Amino acid sequence: TTPTVGGFTDVKTGDYFADPVLWAVEKKITVGTSATTFSPNATCTQGQILTFLWRAKGEPKPTGTVSGTQYYATAAQWAKEQGLTDNFSAEADCTRAMVVTYLWKLAGSPKTGTSNFSDVPTNADYAQAVAWAVEQEITKGTGNGCFSPDAICSRAHIVSFLYRGLEK
Repeated sequence: TTPTVGGFTDVKTGDYFADPVLWAVEKKITVGTSATTFSPNATCTQGQILTFLWRAKGEPKPTGTVSGTQYYATAAQWAKEQGLTDNFSAEADCTRAMVVTYLWKLAGSPKTGTSNFSDVPTNADYAQAVAWAVEQEITKGTGNGCFSPDAICSRAHIVSFLYRGLEK
C-alpha cells in the first residue's frame, strides 16, 4: 500500500497535491471533508476559495458590515473590500481563471508580459493574472499550450495554487 499523508486516506505521499494539502491543513486554511478524507477531486466553490484565501491571510476583520451568517460571509466581505470580486456566487464553481485572478489581485495586480496560451486571449480580463501566475511558477498550464481558464478547480487544484502562490 502507498503511504498516505495528513491522516487522509485519499492523499498519497506521491500525489502532486500532498505537500499543498499538508500546508493548507497546518495553516488552518482548510480541513478535510471528514476525519480521514480530504476529497481532493471534489469541486471547489467560489465561497470556498474566498474563505481559503481569507484564512490564508490570517482572517482579517473586514471594515464594512458583514451581511449573512454563511460560513463564507466574512470572507466574501473581506474579498470585496480587497477588490478580489464584486460579482460573487458562493455556490458556483471556481475556475482556474478565477483563482489566479484572486491571487494576482492579492499580489497588487502587477503588470507582466503575456502568457502565450492559445486559450487565453490577450484582451481577456484574466490575461495578466494568468501571465503573472506563470511568471511566479504558480501554474504551467494544462498542457498542449493551453491554460484552460474555464476548467473547474478541485480542492487539490485550489490548495496547490494557494501553496505555490502564498507559501513563497
